[in-house]
Amino acid sequence: MANAWRYVKEHIFGAGTILAIVLCVLGSILGNAIQTDFGNVTKENLVIESSSGHRLAMNMLKPASATKDTPAPTIVFAHGGNGLKDKFENYQIEWARRGFVVFSFDLYGHGDSEVMNTTDWLVNGRGLYDTVKYAATLPFVDADKIAVSGQSRGGNTIHETMLLDNEATTPLIKAVLYVSRDAIYKDAETQGFGYVPGKTTSAQAASKDNGEYFNYYGNRTVGIIAGMWDQFSFKETDPNTGEMLPNPDYLKHNNAKSFLNFGATPDASTPDGVSGKWYTKTIDGKEASRVIWLHPGFHTSQLFQTDATANAVEFMTKAFGVNTTLANNNLIYPWKIAASAVAFASMFMFAVFFALWLAQMPVFRGTSRGDATMRIAASIPGSAKWTWGCLIVNTLFATGSTLALYFMNADTHIGTFFKQGQPLFSGLMCAIATVFTLGVTIVWYRCFAKKNGMNLDEIDIKTTLFDFFKTLMLALTVTGGTLILVWGAQYFFKTNFEFLYWGIFPFASYKIIEMLKVLPIFLIAYVVSSVFINCLNYNTTYGRNKVVNILVLSAFSAAVPAIISGIGWGRFMITGVNDLFGAGYTRIIDGLFQTVFLLFITPIVTRAIYSKTRNPYLGGLINAILVMVITCVNSQIAFPA
Repeated sequence: MANAWRYVKEHIFGAGTILAIVLCVLGSILGNAIQTDFGNVTKENLVIESSSGHRLAMNMLKPASATKDTPAPTIVFAHGGNGLKDKFENYQIEWARRGFVVFSFDLYGHGDSEVMNTTDWLVNGRGLYDTVKYAATLPFVDADKIAVSGQSRGGNTIHETMLLDNEATTPLIKAVLYVSRDAIYKDAETQGFGYVPGKTTSAQAASKDNGEYFNYYGNRTVGIIAGMWDQFSFKETDPNTGEMLPNPDYLKHNNAKSFLNFGATPDASTPDGVSGKWYTKTIDGKEASRVIWLHPGFHTSQLFQTDATANAVEFMTKAFGVNTTLANNNLIYPWKIAASAVAFASMFMFAVFFALWLAQMPVFRGTSRGDATMRIAASIPGSAKWTWGCLIVNTLFATGSTLALYFMNADTHIGTFFKQGQPLFSGLMCAIATVFTLGVTIVWYRCFAKKNGMNLDEIDIKTTLFDFFKTLMLALTVTGGTLILVWGAQYFFKTNFEFLYWGIFPFASYKIIEMLKVLPIFLIAYVVSSVFINCLNYNTTYGRNKVVNILVLSAFSAAVPAIISGIGWGRFMITGVNDLFGAGYTRIIDGLFQTVFLLFITPIVTRAIYSKTRNPYLGGLINAILVMVITCVNSQIAFPA
């Protein structure tokens, strides 16, 4: 009977593994179809040596209508900080569908582009102007119709690129679209807009005297897509009180009014700006335009807001007079988001089923001890109080330690050893909290569990060194197989596994060194967390329902970033001012918000593995490696200046 059940389990887990692979492939096929407009657009992944002599990675979407005989208008898009060229595909897909050649590139120090120090990477607009100059050399590109666009830090690259283009003998850029980033409003800003991580924020800049209003963009067409509750941008101080003005009133601010009036200094008679209205003026014999769209969104909500995407389409088609039969709101990119999300979720599904399948194999015997049984908490008086108490104490400590890390600027640290701030912060945030949890657990065991007859054998903590080694080998095999899926999607379909802010992408070998530096931190964080979630809390304290049990624990796992960012967002949306943590820490609610999803999903992954193996370490190891890769590949690498 035991052999028969093992045979059935092997086939169930094997079937689950195959189903996950099929879903990954189907998601990749659909993603490829959408990004190529069902064959009307060609996508190329390119790596060039730029005009400034550096390795520069880029994606190119080339519509069939763009040829040597009919060169097309072209857009170069710059992603935000700690992002990749694959972000904001919604804009890129919709522009290409309407006949634009579209380039998106990895900023220097990001993705597959060359790593530089925090000063040198400003060369040629951090890669933006290098990409513009490359595009202008291609025969199917109309060099007289080139636009640039950038989101967040990508908008900073526009600031620097415009300075270079204004000084060029033959300027190349004819239109500019900022997304979630202020334009240059005053003349003194051009001397200090180089963004150095951890040293400058727009909130701090808003309180400084940046000179006189002027028209930085000449007779180009320039637009801004802004969010009412943007954490970083569209901030201005009241000249009389010095207080920060509410973000939702951006169109009433002097900065916006000056921008829409081509650099004029606003006064009491200057009317407030109007969202979506095109302002025009003849400058040097050419009609120039300005436009601002203000949406009820935040710094990165344009990733999925259809109205913002429609605005981006309107801007480019109007700027270059492109005739298209497609309406601005005729959008197919939501299907790309859905396809990538299916592939991303199926990747985690693959990791679970593949781990369970391999755990049944003779070579990995000892990594699985059969199905886990939910323990009855009521059998020991006081168990529920201790369990809830430990959860609450751990959460309170984690909240304090997370804020402390932010105020020590761990997320923006770039040193001689750790060259990626965000992975360092994400790992430390969880690791410090879990080390504290370990201490609380020891107290729980000595003061309560052991006195009530509980021993370590009952809760699956004990293992042999050899079995742990085999567990480690199994985890490496599973994560290796998962990464093969990721590489396969890129190689065969030129697409990736991602869901909004979260994604996993192929990476260059040199990034492995940076990953190995933070891997021990992630291992501490996720392995200890898995032991706590499974060995100690697979019981009926939260009810007899197993689903409710893990959902409660997942909620507590994600509670710290959810609570801190939730309080910050709440104040921001009520007052319109993001000042809860001080002007220098406007990034807090953004950085923490983006960790919530992974912290919620990883306990579910490790519980799915533990419940069928009684092995609390396997899921923790798999989570640590996958989350570490996801965090590192999306983050900038830089050397200190």
